Amino acid sequence: MTGQVKSSAKPAAPITTPLHLLQTLTRTLHEHLGEACGQAEADAEKALDKLQRQLDKLTGKRSDAASKLKSKEAEERGEKALNKSRSKLAELDSAIEQLKQAQKEAQAYLRQLRNDVRQTLRLAKGFERIEQQAAQAIDKRDNPPAARPRRKPAARRKPPAKKPAASSEQSDSSIS
Repeated sequence: MTGQVKSSAKPAAPITTPLHLLQTLTRTLHEHLGEACGQAEADAEKALDKLQRQLDKLTGKRSDAASKLKSKEAEERGEKALNKSRSKLAELDSAIEQLKQAQKEAQAYLRQLRNDVRQTLRLAKGFERIEQQAAQAIDKRDNPPAARPRRKPAARRKPPAKKPAASSEQSDSSIS
């Protein structure tokens, strides 16, 4: 046997302090905020794209319905068939107008959202500063600056000794 004993002691985990918690909290908050802002923008853009696809689809249907109406008018079909085609065309026009309105509202929402995201991220830079300050405080605590050599206090001056009362009377009488 070799006499070497394996140590089963694990290295001590760093102690979590309020400074560590503050640093972690600000970092995660800033990350989640950035992700949430990006996700909100992506969702709004997807909704706007969906509205555009629906609008394109309805516009295609409307052009088909308009061409059918013209062909029916050229064939001089009955009034009932023409009215049906006209009402279908009117419904499609109405749906297109509603989609255009929804698209305008979605575009306005997206513009406002982008402004809000820009302002939010600008304000959230404060989290980065707090995280940096916490890191500096932890570093300063863990690695204190070298102790400065103490200076000897300056020699104190002795207050002037009080003159006896008789000498002060003499100086007063000599002035007169």
